[in-house]
Amino acid sequence: MLDKERVGKTIAFYRKEHGMTQKELADRLHISYQAVSKWEVGAGIPTVEMLYELSAIFHVSMDALLNDEQRDNRTISYRDVGLDSRKLYNLKEELLKLNSTDEHLIFANYADATLFQIDMSAYKDPVFSVITCVPGSKEQLAIMHGYDREICMDTAAGGINFLLQHGTKPVILVARVLCTGERHDRLRQMAHAFRDICEENDILFAGMEIAAQPLNYSQEEFHINASLVGVAEKEDILSLEHVKNGDIVIGIQTTGIDGTNYPFIKVMADRNKNLFHERLENEKAFLDEILKANTAYTHEILHLQKEKRIHGIYRVCNCIVNQKIGKFLPQGLGMCIDLSAIPVTDLYRFLYRQDMIGRNVFHYHFHFGIGMLVIVSKEDKERAMDIISRYHSCYCIGRIEKCRNKDSYEKVWTKGEIQW
Repeated sequence: MLDKERVGKTIAFYRKEHGMTQKELADRLHISYQAVSKWEVGAGIPTVEMLYELSAIFHVSMDALLNDEQRDNRTISYRDVGLDSRKLYNLKEELLKLNSTDEHLIFANYADATLFQIDMSAYKDPVFSVITCVPGSKEQLAIMHGYDREICMDTAAGGINFLLQHGTKPVILVARVLCTGERHDRLRQMAHAFRDICEENDILFAGMEIAAQPLNYSQEEFHINASLVGVAEKEDILSLEHVKNGDIVIGIQTTGIDGTNYPFIKVMADRNKNLFHERLENEKAFLDEILKANTAYTHEILHLQKEKRIHGIYRVCNCIVNQKIGKFLPQGLGMCIDLSAIPVTDLYRFLYRQDMIGRNVFHYHFHFGIGMLVIVSKEDKERAMDIISRYHSCYCIGRIEKCRNKDSYEKVWTKGEIQW
């Protein structure tokens, strides 16, 4: 004998699976919706003819209507929220092959903890450093225009340089991208970008975790971050006491604009609707130039450290005249930047000629392509510049001097004028 209640629940299950109301189903069957309601609560049961019609409407067999096994085994999968978890798993397995094969990387698998060793045989009193970097507002522009590789390398370079700023050697990097889990071509490119910058800087690459969140992101959206660990001998950690009056400030060139500059770029683009389609004097595309990845300075900094020639380092974030530099300088000493010694590239000349930021304050908005300041003694200047220039262009752009006013917060000031 048929169980009316179980048959009724099965009919309700398939009706809802097809997104139909009781009235819509009743209209298809040419009966009253009250009859459908009675079936679903077990107060009645369809005739054999009605069961045949129901099976045709629901595209299931008569047995499925009378047997609730399928209903009892129903589930909700990641496919229901737009994620093909099997394909994503296969992609993650593929990208694991990009991980460093160095024996010091013991375990790195998806979102699990990363296990690694650091060869401590050369350290007497090691100090470790860790940082997680995000791209900032530069990320949104990169997403809009498809500069996925550049934004990944830019984020990694930022983390590398923050570690170098304190005298620590970057050892290992693990990346993460939050997204829908689709666009596998894009995710492959991003993983390769992180792997490539690690190889260029002799850093262990512990993989790129893909945190698939289809409910939180559209297919074109993502957020990335990169976490790095560094190590140094304690006596080699850079501190205020190393910087001396008369030291020389060397600026090292970078290829990118810092993420903190992008709010200014956004305002400029709002005022000049064609800005992102413009070309510089050298015919390079403006958009290509501002979305280039910043430079990582691992090799020259470690070389200078090995020869013990560095007194101080500062990663230039948003502008060349930044009072935050003061926290890296001893009490009573400041940094005098010679604006006339900073070469103006086509990119910054183009930005200046937009005539939206005045001549006297332009250097408070951009770093003119100087990504790192290195402080060395006057005697080490030539040797330091020789080492740095093997890797990147560099310029002597300032000196460490006594503060002009002991009661002033101003620790960085300028002389000379920019040569436009």
